[in-house]
Amino acid sequence: MSDATIKYRAPALERGLDIIELLSEQEEPLAKKEMAEKLGRSVNELFRMLNILEARGYVAIDSETGKYHLTLKTFELSNKYPPLERLLSAASTELSDLAGVTQQSCHLTVFHDGMMVVVAKQDSPYKMGFSIRMSARIDIHASGSGLTMLAYQTKEQAKAILNQTHASQVEIDSAVSKLEKVREQGFFVGASPQVSGITNISYPIFNAKQQVEGVLTVPFLTLNSDSLHHQVVSFEESRRAVGATAARLTAAIGGKYPTL
Repeated sequence: MSDATIKYRAPALERGLDIIELLSEQEEPLAKKEMAEKLGRSVNELFRMLNILEARGYVAIDSETGKYHLTLKTFELSNKYPPLERLLSAASTELSDLAGVTQQSCHLTVFHDGMMVVVAKQDSPYKMGFSIRMSARIDIHASGSGLTMLAYQTKEQAKAILNQTHASQVEIDSAVSKLEKVREQGFFVGASPQVSGITNISYPIFNAKQQVEGVLTVPFLTLNSDSLHHQVVSFEESRRAVGATAARLTAAIGGKYPTL
């Protein structure tokens, strides 16, 4: 976030964050004077903040040199609530909202043990829809979620993953041929190989390391508005809604989209 986007300032908090970020980049501990020079601040500005950070356990001071270094507290805090747990927590509301907006079912999958596994789902709020059971294991090479996950691996990683599945060489070659397009457009759209009349819409969800933490999919079932007697959400509207939900889930786990 740039300074221009910050509406309200919190100088003390900013000084504390500046110290933590500075120390995280250093190979050796720093003295107060060294920190002040690097941050363009006075020693007096940092003195009280360093005392607080030390008291709270975020930094420690070497008794011999008087220099400061980061402790493992920030690491411990980040690992108390790992990305998958944060993702599942956010998904409970987001998937419900997405199903309501699109009138379609949706599910969240993660890569595990050579398969894509359904870890969260929401059925369509309408009386008709396609649903997949919780914990279902989905073939990587023949699913929108699998191809979306593979698209953000290196070519070597993708082929290694596919070679560990039961897919034939023809199926592997077919999957690999689709990955570049998925990566270029940022999502997968394609007919379900298992169920006729279903078009899968799959978007990646990224963690802070720009790795795919999960994949959000809507198995889009075309509904006939003439016989249903109510407005049907279009495919394109649904696709945009899936993308927006994936972006919010990415943000919820501290993630960001990769720089291509």
